[in-house]
Amino acid sequence: MNPKSLGVVFALLLAAAQASRAQELSSAEKKLTQSVEARLGEEMAALEKVVNIDSGTFNTEGVREVGRFFEKELQALGFKARWIPMPEAMHRAGHLVAERISSKPSGKRVLLIGHLDTVFEGQGHRFQNDGAVIRGAGVMDMKGGDVVLLFALKALDSAGLLKGATVRVFLTGDEENPGLPTSESRRDVVAAARESDVALSFEPALATSAAALLLGRRGLSTWSLDVTAPGGHSAFVLRPRSGTGAIYEASRILDGFRAAFSSGNVTVNPGLFLGGTDVAYDPAKSAGTSAGKYNVVSRSATVKGDLRALEEKEREAAKGRMREIVAASLPKAAAKLEFDDLVPPFPVTEGNRALMQVVNAAGRALGQATLTERDPVASGFGDANFVCSLVSAVDGLGVAGDGLHSPDEIADPKSVGPMTARAAVAIARLLSTPN
Repeated sequence: MNPKSLGVVFALLLAAAQASRAQELSSAEKKLTQSVEARLGEEMAALEKVVNIDSGTFNTEGVREVGRFFEKELQALGFKARWIPMPEAMHRAGHLVAERISSKPSGKRVLLIGHLDTVFEGQGHRFQNDGAVIRGAGVMDMKGGDVVLLFALKALDSAGLLKGATVRVFLTGDEENPGLPTSESRRDVVAAARESDVALSFEPALATSAAALLLGRRGLSTWSLDVTAPGGHSAFVLRPRSGTGAIYEASRILDGFRAAFSSGNVTVNPGLFLGGTDVAYDPAKSAGTSAGKYNVVSRSATVKGDLRALEEKEREAAKGRMREIVAASLPKAAAKLEFDDLVPPFPVTEGNRALMQVVNAAGRALGQATLTERDPVASGFGDANFVCSLVSAVDGLGVAGDGLHSPDEIADPKSVGPMTARAAVAIARLLSTPN
């Protein structure tokens, strides 16, 4: 851990310890919560507006329209905003970054992360609020979190607590399906993290564990397995004359993966399997064809899958074990295994835990439940994965809900105000915590 990281962690631990002893809100923090309460109607109207804009990842104009809404709102708070386009070949809308920079910040430099795109389009999934639940495309993941982020900043601005502060807001346009290579599509959020001390990500809380935050997420690698073997008459399969064929060899390898990774933090999943005499795979469509006959030994097999791990050392160890399994070839078969690291792991650290305690103390002062850690293995990756090596980070600060990544996504309207107030108080405390 570098000296900067050690200093930030120490300051966070000190802030968490001080906050845990001071469960009451200060007068300035009380004004923050009053500001949040006064704007709840406006906040719900903003959520309805952005949910009703179709912004599935590949609807680039819709993503850009949502971005324009937040760009205008953040500029009104004194942020300098700009749109970062992606290369045309990437077929992604780009990202919104907005900054308030102080040459001499009095506290932590805070990075706030959200995303503008949704899994589903809004058509047929428009905003509905029956008082018990809110429905709509992205209402939970994560336009609800984006609105919480925005209105926490509105409260902070009204209280004058953004003066002299350094705050960056980064709203990506393709979190649900990141543009490749991620080294390019996530270059700017990494750059923002290099100029920050801590990161708060506003992905949703879960209705089943609303009083919990994510302190880590697994990273993602994809892998490709290509197997070749001599063809021939099926009467001689598994005999010295013909050997095993490609499908048997690929099946052996996959069963080895199954046995090796049936427990623990690492998962290895084969998502596509093609085998036969002739195999063709189209990476642009993630689809392929295979041809063969029942009486011919298979000559080719192709398997595409993913590898997920919580720590870099776990990922590299898993790759090594997979290579060992592949290398133990059956007679007359040969296999090639290749990896592509798309998303870095987001490991749980003491710095992340200390940052969670700052958020927890803010919530406790507001009368909210004590926070616990969500299982990092039970979630996919997020944009916080790309910054966690540079700053302490926590995720899951958005609204509570259910139906993640489904057409039946819902949010709890009663969580909007409390999550916004908690974020506002936590950010205020970070902005006053010296490095």
